[in-house]
Amino acid sequence: MFTLVAALAVATGSVTGTARATTTGPVDLGTLPGDDESTVLAVNEAGEMVGLSLVGPTPKRSHPVRWDANGQIMALPTPGGTEGQVRDINGLGVSAGYVLTATTAVPARWDAAGQATLLQLPPGYHNATAWAISDTNVVIGAWLTPSEQYHGFRWDPDGTATDLGTLPGETWSMADGISGDGAIIVGGAVRSAANQAVRWVNGGPITELAPQGVSSGAGRINKGGVAAGTLRETSSGPPIPAKWDRDGVLDPLDWPSPHSVWIYGIGPTGYVVGSGYLNPPRRSALLWDLDGGVIALPDDGLGADAEAVDSQGTVAGTFRSQATVWFRDGERRQLGKLPGGTRSRGYRITDNGRVVGTASNAAGQSHAVYWTLD
Repeated sequence: MFTLVAALAVATGSVTGTARATTTGPVDLGTLPGDDESTVLAVNEAGEMVGLSLVGPTPKRSHPVRWDANGQIMALPTPGGTEGQVRDINGLGVSAGYVLTATTAVPARWDAAGQATLLQLPPGYHNATAWAISDTNVVIGAWLTPSEQYHGFRWDPDGTATDLGTLPGETWSMADGISGDGAIIVGGAVRSAANQAVRWVNGGPITELAPQGVSSGAGRINKGGVAAGTLRETSSGPPIPAKWDRDGVLDPLDWPSPHSVWIYGIGPTGYVVGSGYLNPPRRSALLWDLDGGVIALPDDGLGADAEAVDSQGTVAGTFRSQATVWFRDGERRQLGKLPGGTRSRGYRITDNGRVVGTASNAAGQSHAVYWTLD
């Protein structure tokens, strides 16, 4: 079986807004019969979730699954194989991922009823994995070409698959995210032996996001086509967080620190979250507001991670080994753990108040869970 291994002043907690009154959960999403662990990888605004049911020792065997808004699990079929992964779900309930056959990985699209369609790979192309899907059912991912080069690809609803190519004279590219309307794809490509942030617009050629520095990356994009990532303008300079609007114009984000920073998510309205060494030695959970100002989220000096943000700037992440949300009024709320468990983690949030993540149970197994912010 083929296995795929997969400055300005900084405010601290000085935010405005209103917290939701109560929290329910975590709800244990469980596993398929006979499996040990599970993880949820994506959620849409309807509360439908997709992820993996896992079994066996590391590397575990993975089975693609979907949970409805009430948490009912369903196995997604894997034609031609017994394993696979589902990585994303769109607003229509259509999901995308890949099936592992005996020899290769093949992209799959599952409709809202759970029926699978596999991409017919062009001759010589192989080991193709799909990572994201637009609300127009355009799927993106990466594959190996007949010459063993790693390229991004686009798979349209009519079955057409397009190699997204590379920067001139280079051999590597990766498609990471796609806008809701399917018009804008962002990712990375090699130039001069370093990764560069790139995008493809309306089926056009690959273009590098400005400014062209030593290296850059734009692996996060929201449904509106606004991308976020980091760039390094000089070989000795620090990474700088950045946001690019739908037209590809750079919108710098504050970072008054010479130390490392990572971008993990961008919300529907343009809030950005990540983590970085704003005040070493602890790594801070960070929120960039709509004006680009950076806020270190309250962590009692212990460090935290921020991984997702909604339209109102409510952040989901982890603090002291527990899933946590930070509201715009400054409240930090830990979401709790499963009975007998010792840890939890939150890493996706919807505008409807669903936070998804994982939590350990009394047996020490990691299960997909969700919480509801009422």
